[in-house]
Amino acid sequence: MHFRKPLSCTPLHGRPTVAYQLVDALSYAETMTTQIAIRLAVSELAALDHEVAEGRASNRSDAVRRAIAYLQRAQRYRDEEAKLIELARKAEALYPDLDVASDAAHQFLD
Repeated sequence: MHFRKPLSCTPLHGRPTVAYQLVDALSYAETMTTQIAIRLAVSELAALDHEVAEGRASNRSDAVRRAIAYLQRAQRYRDEEAKLIELARKAEALYPDLDVASDAAHQFLD
């Protein structure tokens, strides 16, 4: 289960901002993590810092985690799309459980 939790409210350029972090039901400290080292271009680092400055990430690490979560969602969507395309190619029902409901006799409304 995920929910958004406000982390801070620091004024930025005269306007208040709130950094939000995606938090799992289990504490981040309770999960197994691996630290990696990567080299970033100046523009890539600036993009991370911009996410933090705008309040969309609490720090650079959080911005990287969010980017990875975005990639994971995109991968899931591509996988689902491929499955739907394959079902359509085979002319199989995309949602067979809904087809049963539409087969039931309908009373006409007058």
